[in-house]
Amino acid sequence: MSAPDAAALAGLVRRDVVLIVAVLMDGPPGEPFQPGPLQRRWRTGGPKEVVSNARRRAAYTSTRLDPLLWAEGVRWHRELDGAALLPPSPARFELSAIELVRLDEAARAALWDMGAPPDADGVAVLHGSLPPDPPARLPRTLEECADVDPHHGEGDQRTWVSRVLPPGCRIAASEREAVHGTLVTAGDGGLPTRFDGDEHDGWEPADQWLWAMQHATCYPPLADALEQLQGRRLPLSGKVRGVAGLRGLTLVATHPDPGPGASDNYYDGTSYQLATLHTDALALARLQQIVLDAFGDEVARIGAHEPRRRKVAQLERDLLVFRRSYWSAGFGRQRPADAVTRLWCQDAGLPEAVQGLVDDLAELSRQVQAAETETTNAILGLLAAVGLPLTVGLAVWQGLPEAGAASLARMLVVTAVATAVLVTFFPGLRRLFVDLFRRGGRRGGRRNGRRNGRRRNGDR
Repeated sequence: MSAPDAAALAGLVRRDVVLIVAVLMDGPPGEPFQPGPLQRRWRTGGPKEVVSNARRRAAYTSTRLDPLLWAEGVRWHRELDGAALLPPSPARFELSAIELVRLDEAARAALWDMGAPPDADGVAVLHGSLPPDPPARLPRTLEECADVDPHHGEGDQRTWVSRVLPPGCRIAASEREAVHGTLVTAGDGGLPTRFDGDEHDGWEPADQWLWAMQHATCYPPLADALEQLQGRRLPLSGKVRGVAGLRGLTLVATHPDPGPGASDNYYDGTSYQLATLHTDALALARLQQIVLDAFGDEVARIGAHEPRRRKVAQLERDLLVFRRSYWSAGFGRQRPADAVTRLWCQDAGLPEAVQGLVDDLAELSRQVQAAETETTNAILGLLAAVGLPLTVGLAVWQGLPEAGAASLARMLVVTAVATAVLVTFFPGLRRLFVDLFRRGGRRGGRRNGRRNGRRRNGDR
């Protein structure tokens, strides 16, 4: 390492990182995991000490979040220290604690009631820090730590993450990149400048670090990058700048950091907020995405066939419950946490996804009603085409002097001919008959196909 890099490295004080990965859980984890959120302490030992337990977080934000994020049935944690410390990951991520946040019972039931098993039903939160790399290398290191693609680096980072998770908890099959939250601070002299050149005039060191760590890249920004950065800023104090988006959350210091544990150190509080409420905000956004992705897949699946009233109605109820719980949940007076969730969801296109699901389910409901109306009309037409000639024929037959079997047979023949004439010369009635029997044939074919598919799966 060169002398300038060594000097810059010595100036970096915090390299805090939180990685959030979508997972599928078979059930609650056993020991050494404990129920509830990870407990962090701020102003340790003083009269204003703050402990981040579930009760404190609910009182500080909103009680509506407790059953979604902090209750014993949806969250567990494990803190690693001493002999429990694990070796760094292949990307040299230094793990210090693990949290698991699972969807509540209603959301899980909705996912498992769908036609295909869910890809994920919760998130794993990995707390730790980046290795002491030179500042020029740090964004690239963050990218490697967040990369859980099985096709990158022979899947070593993904394998490592899978190993630190408890038994019965596995990374979602579709997961390729962890959402990350980072905090970077520096000592005397502040953060070093990352990009030189006339094209980056007006970029303060804090903004340069925000852009590089948010996008996890060492490449210089484009001309309009600063304007894009402004649109993702969080409402924070002057000592910290932050942005949030699809990649995650980035916080950087604008003043020197005297180091963890220093008297009245402002950045101890920033580190505390990252590990607690800001992480909760990212976890909430990822849980929202998991549910909406599952809903979208299910709507596409049932839309490929003739929708059934019971299934569409169930999806409408489940979506309503989701919108009144996870989707409408907020962090009370904690505007920065709400802004993290909102900005991440906007970048991920979740508001559009919710509106699309509402529109699609409304269209499916319309199709169900139209199909049921057609079936009802066909049944009424069948009753009219068959019942009217039959009723008239029976009345005539009963009035005959000799109402025997032969005359009854002749009457039934006449009735059948009359029915055929009605169906032949009335196009609307003929169409109702054709639609009725065609729909019945399609349903029978689908049932046989599913039965044959189950039989083939059983043979395998």
